Amino acid sequence: MNRWAFTRLFGTLLFLVLAAPGSVFANAQAIGSDRHSRAGESTSDAQKSLPPLVRQAQRFLAERGVKASGIRGPRRVTRVAPPRPQDAGTSMWQPVGPTGVDSQNYGLVTGRVTALALDPSDSTGNRLYLGTTGGGVWFSQNAGAAASSSVVFTPLTDTLAALSDVTDASISIGALTVQPGGTGVVLAGTGDPNDALDSYYGAGILRSTDAGESWTLIQEAANSPEGYNQKFGFIGEGFAGFAWSTVNPGLVVAAVSQAYEGTLVNAGVAQSSYEGLYYSTDNGATWNLATITDGAGADVQGPNDPFVSPDGNAATSVVWNPVRGVFIAAVRFHGYYQSTNGVTWTRLADQPGSGLTTSFCPTNSGGSVGSISCPIFRGSLAVNPETGDTFAWTVDDNNQDQGIWQDKCAISSGACSTQNPTFSQQWNTSVLETDTIEGPATIANGDYNLALAAVPSEQDTLLLAGGNDLWKCSLAEGCIWRNTTNADTCMSAMVGGYQHALEWDTNNPLEIFIGNDS
Repeated sequence: MNRWAFTRLFGTLLFLVLAAPGSVFANAQAIGSDRHSRAGESTSDAQKSLPPLVRQAQRFLAERGVKASGIRGPRRVTRVAPPRPQDAGTSMWQPVGPTGVDSQNYGLVTGRVTALALDPSDSTGNRLYLGTTGGGVWFSQNAGAAASSSVVFTPLTDTLAALSDVTDASISIGALTVQPGGTGVVLAGTGDPNDALDSYYGAGILRSTDAGESWTLIQEAANSPEGYNQKFGFIGEGFAGFAWSTVNPGLVVAAVSQAYEGTLVNAGVAQSSYEGLYYSTDNGATWNLATITDGAGADVQGPNDPFVSPDGNAATSVVWNPVRGVFIAAVRFHGYYQSTNGVTWTRLADQPGSGLTTSFCPTNSGGSVGSISCPIFRGSLAVNPETGDTFAWTVDDNNQDQGIWQDKCAISSGACSTQNPTFSQQWNTSVLETDTIEGPATIANGDYNLALAAVPSEQDTLLLAGGNDLWKCSLAEGCIWRNTTNADTCMSAMVGGYQHALEWDTNNPLEIFIGNDS
């Protein structure tokens, strides 16, 4: 896999909101240059004598406008002047927090934003939950305030009794969700699924029934097999997403993925923890490992199948399509799968990409993971809930772009024209790609940040693609991509790079939230 993704160390946090009149990103600047530079590849003899991880950290800091002193161990750093801001009236993104902490060695830091979740029962778009790497869960009651400077975030998980008995438990958050219907149920999947050296492992699912006031910890599935150190557990893994059914309000699915630092707690040791797709039928109180199958006698994994060594198959994204009434999920080195009940998942007959064939993506029944020749290391999914269209964006093991594909529902009388998803439309993403040593169609750091959203806009769908920058296109206009952030150009919108999380208010699609590193 792309080891460059493991060099990102000291992510700072910036959380931004766009509340624009007219159309979303109405004043976004013209397309700028995407970037993928390995800063510091040419090193002096003194640099070469440094440990590899120190050199990697310096490259990471250089990409974010920080100069390191070059000494071993903790380093004093100075900030480089930021790019020139846009002219007044054109910078639509506004930072809303949480506020960073000025550290002794690394300047202003808090931890990257990895997850965002609006309360769907709040029609104002103000109640926002936010998850960070190392900083836990935060909550704002006024995230949609007109004056961004007045937005206040409160930490909810800094001192949790639920984690007091867990050895070396981190409060890195990979996924967040709020149950629809105003039930007060909030789920926080611990463990960062973004592949970096500071992607710390989780201890399980934190569940709150009182909107985040108190939490309980769920560490393993209820259908874990009996036996010493053999379980479908979450310790050492990361959470990539949650999705709720609108047909069965108590049904929720979790996508459990890899957390790079999980090796510290033996996540990679067989039968100690398990990646994959899990479901709950009681509002997230108890969980069960789902069955993923390529057909009769060809299970990818399941509670009655051999344990997939070393720790299952990573699920990197999951969504619910309310028009089709179906879950769709991405599974590393296997492809895309669908389920109506969350219990059993079947391989999509029509995959979003020509390379996701059964020959490249074998089932490997009998306890082994899929093949690295299957071109899906990370897949991201998005649904337009009004049109029923589903979108998938995929990168392979070398961050090579497999394209953004659309399943056209062709909704009529509240139903799609076809029963099963068919990803027949590919949108041109060449402007999002760069030619690097990884390959000619590189999505820079796609294994680290690959966010996707499909926002309804009257008769149109606006696609938002988050990589190093945040890109936007209108499908009605042929999906001509525009760079809305330009993190490293003179047209910068003063938004840091590396976009991880996208969230928008169904009651007000003009309000867009993004979470990133800076």
